[in-house]
Amino acid sequence: MSAKILIVDDEDLIRWSLGEDLSKAGYKTVLATTVEEAVKALESESPDAVLTDLRLASESGIEVLKAARQMRPETPVILMTAYADLASAIEAMREGAADYISKPLQLTGLKITLQRVLETATMRTRLQQANRKRKERFNFDSIIARSVAMKEALAMAKKIASSPLGTVLILGESGCGKDRLARAIHYESPRSLQPFMEISCAAIPENLLESELFGYERGAFTGAVQQKKGLFEMANGGTVFLNEIGHMPLGLQVKLLRVIEDKTFKRVGGRDDITIDVRIMAATNEKLDIAMKENRFRSDLFYRINVLTIDLLALRQRREDILPLADALLELIAKELRKPKITLSESTRHTLLTYDWPGNVRELKNALERMVILGEDSIKPLAETARQAAAADEANASHLPESGVVLEDLERDFVRQALERTGGNQQKAAHLLGISRDSLRRRVEKFGIKIASILILTGLSLCVTTSAWAAKKDKKRASKDAFLAANQEAAATFKDKTSTHPPVKDGACLQCHNDPKDPAKLKLEYKELCFSCHSAGKDDLQRAHVHPAFKDNDCSVCHASHAADQPSLLVSPQAELCVMCHAIDDGPAVKAHFGITKMQTACTSCHSAHATDNPKLLRDSKQHVPFQSRSCEMCHKPAKLGVVQLKETPDATCFLCHSNFRALAKEPEAHPPFMAGQCTACHNPHIGRRQALTDKPLSDICLGCHDAGLKDNHPVARHPTAKEGTMDPRRKNKPFDCASCHQPHAGKLPKLLRAEPSTLCQECHNK
Repeated sequence: MSAKILIVDDEDLIRWSLGEDLSKAGYKTVLATTVEEAVKALESESPDAVLTDLRLASESGIEVLKAARQMRPETPVILMTAYADLASAIEAMREGAADYISKPLQLTGLKITLQRVLETATMRTRLQQANRKRKERFNFDSIIARSVAMKEALAMAKKIASSPLGTVLILGESGCGKDRLARAIHYESPRSLQPFMEISCAAIPENLLESELFGYERGAFTGAVQQKKGLFEMANGGTVFLNEIGHMPLGLQVKLLRVIEDKTFKRVGGRDDITIDVRIMAATNEKLDIAMKENRFRSDLFYRINVLTIDLLALRQRREDILPLADALLELIAKELRKPKITLSESTRHTLLTYDWPGNVRELKNALERMVILGEDSIKPLAETARQAAAADEANASHLPESGVVLEDLERDFVRQALERTGGNQQKAAHLLGISRDSLRRRVEKFGIKIASILILTGLSLCVTTSAWAAKKDKKRASKDAFLAANQEAAATFKDKTSTHPPVKDGACLQCHNDPKDPAKLKLEYKELCFSCHSAGKDDLQRAHVHPAFKDNDCSVCHASHAADQPSLLVSPQAELCVMCHAIDDGPAVKAHFGITKMQTACTSCHSAHATDNPKLLRDSKQHVPFQSRSCEMCHKPAKLGVVQLKETPDATCFLCHSNFRALAKEPEAHPPFMAGQCTACHNPHIGRRQALTDKPLSDICLGCHDAGLKDNHPVARHPTAKEGTMDPRRKNKPFDCASCHQPHAGKLPKLLRAEPSTLCQECHNK
């Protein structure tokens, strides 16, 4: 979207020429003459930059600058003047002007200045948003603490964060959240706007770890072609987090002593001392007292880092935190995977509480993520899964019999079995045995195996199998649907839902499922299975703009496969599904919706949920002219507090364009919604599939207010015109509907009839 520039100048010619030139350059322009007009434009137009003259008749551009700094601090202001002097330039810069240019203006230079100022403002906004998101993600409120031990640890962390000084040591088993707590301390401290640099002391070799921490000078060693700053130097003013400090090599521990003590160090190969201001935080899952006894960790380093120590207990020692952690992690995982949040069953919650979680929070998150991705209804801890896999491998392993075997006979038997299984196809048989095709041929020749005889045996077997399959198929047909018969109890739960998938309603379970004993076995991949009936979905993938959730995920992200309480089998209300990926209060979304953050209608009233040929997935329908031109101010007041505010309807909105309808209000008979200004009760003010910007046929809209029984009790209920799809000869390409006889807005006759009943009949039935 092109930037909007507010131009403030009291000279008409300059103001007009600047507006024309910048419009040709692709900018949107808003013009103002006085400070008062500029302030109103700042409030209503939300410009991306302000270009103002320093002298405005009896007023000053400094007032525009002050107003902009007060109302929209992020908006850059450029001052221009024909009376450039040092004092005015200094005053402008003190008040926060982005730049100061002299008249007569060089338009090329002005465009370059505008581009630079806008890029700087955009980068500043993005940086502020990134800092805000990091603070929201890594703060103390995001840490689950229900147990007494965790509450005490969190209370101590908050006290530490209130001070910018003090070395911190965090102890605890792997996966219990040491790095998360370290980040929370940093982002809740006065150092939060400065860098947070983390390094794992166990993951980098000793010679590289030193250069990563302290940097190096050019020529310090082979490959050091230029000077490089280390983590301590880059983190100046912020925090350095030494993860797994218990695994730091002894030689490097000595060099770290001075950094902690004096906050000074030398680069590798350097001579000059470098002084820094950083807070050092360290973490380890090592028992440092044992490491000191075994001479793997220096005692003098331990006493220097053991100033402010937080000991995080393992998850099995604070079970009160397990269920709240699981709920929070499920919400996070659902958002990341764009899936609805699942509710844990009582048996799953019991498993969570009773399992020891040797991998702590990390193992818990991985187990929950696996459950959500695979659609499982029970938790499988990874350690338990690994144990079961090892047991299965042991059970499936081949064992040498007591009497021994002849290896050549075993090899001959496997080659024959592979050829029989593949119907004599040597390429596939070789793949089954994990050897090349040439190796298989050599073994066939060696063992004297006849391929022809194998093909004959395979053909006979295939005939028998085909006959059995046909008989089985006939048996299935005779018993109607074997899957439904085997899953009657589960199928009964779908009857209470508001919406049910037609195959489920018809009991055609085998249309999708393969095995009555295993519901997870489907005939096709999930999305392809849906496309086998809903072929339009496959066509949508070829559209110019495809919704990422529709393109990248299977249909179960949004739709239930059997039954749901929402229309279109949605797993959650539409608004809840959309905000899983699209936060309406994010900057780009707010800007795209002209500052509105609270929508009064569903997203699909304007956007397609799957794909369209229009950008931003706007529906392939007729667009209201003001909406298409984005002239929202025609109907809406400036957004306040993110809520859409309409001007008075229909006088100040609809009647501006549809002025012929204003006279209808004086007719003796008028439709109550029309008289009340409720145009949106029938029309979509933005996008609609029909000519009158409606989504439904007119008769469906009318029956939304009028009793549905009217359809059967209407005077012409048995008339041929009541049949759906019957075309109205008086209205080209339009069917008979309520508008054939009634005025939808206002008229002179009772019941809003277009004419006397006899006249209406004669329009079709000529005497």
